Amino acid sequence: MGYFVKNRRLQSGSTGVVLPTGSTLERPTDPVFGLIRYNTDQGQIEFFNGITFQYLTSSASINYVVDNLGPGDGVTTTYTMTVAAPAAASVIVFVGSLYQIPSVNYTVNGAFDITFTSAPPLGTTIDVVHTTA
Repeated sequence: MGYFVKNRRLQSGSTGVVLPTGSTLERPTDPVFGLIRYNTDQGQIEFFNGITFQYLTSSASINYVVDNLGPGDGVTTTYTMTVAAPAAASVIVFVGSLYQIPSVNYTVNGAFDITFTSAPPLGTTIDVVHTTA
């Protein structure tokens, strides 16, 4: 598991994550699956689904949970979310400020447990975003 420190803004005790921003024309020319950014032209958060950019949408029937699982200890690989995720596909994980790739960097076991392929580094925050429905 890599740890990228350049321009790292997420710190222990932070109340949010600073996303990359830019216009539609400033989108990466070779985006990777799961890339998340704030589109300043649209005023919305967008993600790359492997084919095209899609906007995150919200409705009254969808609730999002942001769960800070605490700092990594360099040894533990399984962490428990406070609210169950309905499916592994609905879970987005960040270690530090780095997006983790599902099935490569982690798996979701049952509805509550996330198991990393390698232990998150000591003191690195683990943040999870997922839907509840």
